[in-house]
Amino acid sequence: MTDYFALLEQPRAPWLDPEALKEVFRHKTLEQHPDTSASFSSNAFAELNEAYQVLQDPKRRLQHLLELQGSPPSRTAASVPSELQELFLRIGASNQQARLLLERIRGQSSALERSLLKPRLLEVQQAIENLRREIRDLTETANRELKNIGPAQVDKISRLHSTFAYLGRWTEQLDEVAFQLSL
Repeated sequence: MTDYFALLEQPRAPWLDPEALKEVFRHKTLEQHPDTSASFSSNAFAELNEAYQVLQDPKRRLQHLLELQGSPPSRTAASVPSELQELFLRIGASNQQARLLLERIRGQSSALERSLLKPRLLEVQQAIENLRREIRDLTETANRELKNIGPAQVDKISRLHSTFAYLGRWTEQLDEVAFQLSL
């Protein structure tokens, strides 16, 4: 397994300075670029790109760190972290409301019938946007927490990996629902 931290000259740490990471990546890709390097290797260039993609994403970075430490996160379905369970239930309920409303809107045959559902549509859109905002806030909080833990705190790294995994999944779901509601 390639150590992406070493490849991009970064400390093996849960939190990395995004600007420093970006600068090292830019410098290394310029060194490896086919227009500037006589010893260009598409594999080395692809590996640099993969390393950057992994290290810039907190969830993937934590997963890589855990794997390097010999403690990879479980591949089985883990339970929702206790601090996110209430949010999980609200997201499920909002997704269900949105799905039912979309079915109802699509089932209406006239523009008048669809327009009568507009207040409910706006209400559901606002609820989805509030959840998206809450997830962004929780993601920022988790990112701040990364700064305060060391690479040896495997339990905290595992917990944050799980947190980022769920928040990322829910962000994708809510983005999709928001998009469907906007059509």
